[in-house]
Amino acid sequence: MNGFNPNFSPFECLTCGKELHGRRDKKYCNDTCRNAGNRKRKGIDSWYEPLFIAQINAILKRNYKILKTEVTKHNGPTSVGRFHLVDKEFNFKYYTSILTNHAGTYHFIYDHGWRELEDGRIMIVMNPKQAEL
Repeated sequence: MNGFNPNFSPFECLTCGKELHGRRDKKYCNDTCRNAGNRKRKGIDSWYEPLFIAQINAILKRNYKILKTEVTKHNGPTSVGRFHLVDKEFNFKYYTSILTNHAGTYHFIYDHGWRELEDGRIMIVMNPKQAEL
């Protein structure tokens, strides 16, 4: 018995019970589960972060990198096809803030944002004020 999951089998994550793939001595399915398992094993009290929080944070981070890459590549605001972002695994569902102005509604991930244009393309912009606390 592993002390984490009562329905443990040797090929399941010690924290969440998901099936493991890869090395036979693998104990955890991802870094979040590994960190949670190590905190529990070491008796470190900390706020338990539900798995969905780590997953959403990973999506936000990936989306941010995609937006930042596009703005940097074009030296400023640019428009790209929606499928260009989808091909890079951009997820339009998650963002950190919304800004509505005369041009339309922008969805931001910290200081980088996007707005859907009438022709279906996506305008990508940067606005440092969106990241201010």
